[in-house]
Amino acid sequence: MKSNFVFKNRILKSLPQKESRIILPHLRQVWLPKNHVLSEAGERIREILFPDEALISYMAGTSEGESIEVCVVGNEGAVDLGALLSQRTAFRAVVQIPGQAYVISTDILRKEFGRCDVVHEVLLRYTGALLAQLAQTAVCNQFHSIEQRFCRWLLMASDRMRSKDLPMTQDAVARILGSRRASISGSAGKLQKKGFIRYNRGVISILDRKSIETECCECYETIAAAHENLALAKPGS
Repeated sequence: MKSNFVFKNRILKSLPQKESRIILPHLRQVWLPKNHVLSEAGERIREILFPDEALISYMAGTSEGESIEVCVVGNEGAVDLGALLSQRTAFRAVVQIPGQAYVISTDILRKEFGRCDVVHEVLLRYTGALLAQLAQTAVCNQFHSIEQRFCRWLLMASDRMRSKDLPMTQDAVARILGSRRASISGSAGKLQKKGFIRYNRGVISILDRKSIETECCECYETIAAAHENLALAKPGS
C-alpha cells in the first residue's frame, strides 16, 4: 500500500508519520457490502476494521430475535476494537451503508497497541468516545420518543458519512431503532412535510440540518461532543 494514501478514516489520519509507516504495511483494503455481518456477539475477533466510507451498526438483541442499535461507527472510528482487550465481541456488527474500509490483524494491532505510546493513546481516546456513545444511546433508547431518536440517528449517520444523503430505507432504520416501520414512516413523513428531509427511492436526504437538531433530544449533542473532543486532542497532549 502506498505510504502517501489519503485516508478518510480519522483514526488512521491522526497517526503521526512514524506510527503510520508502522501500521500501513499491515492494512488491507476491503469493500463492505450492505447488510454484511462483520461479527456476531460472542465471536472470536481476528481482524479489526477501520471504515473509510461504510457505516456499521453494533446491534444488541434478545433470545426472541429482537434487536436494537447500541452504537454506530463510521470513518471516525474502528469496529471490534474491544478485541484488543478481549478476544470476543459483545455485539453483532452489521454494515448499514456499503463502502470501503481497512482491516488489520487483531494480533498485529494488539502488538502495536502494547509497544507504541501514540497508537495506545489514540485508540484509548477513541474507546472513551465510543463508551460515551454506548451509554448515551442506552439513555436515548429508554427515555426519548421515536421522533427524537430518528433525528439523532440521522444526524449521527450524516456526520459519519460526511453527506446529507443517506442510502437507507425506512425498513432498515426501523430495524436499527428497534421500532415498527409504521412509526418510522410517520416520523419521516412529519419531517418531510416540514421540509426538513426528503425521502425518495431508498435515500433520506437532509435538507434543513439545524431544524433537525432542534427536533432532536440532547443525546446527539452529548455524543457529538465526545467525538469532537477526540478530534481536537493531539497524541501526546
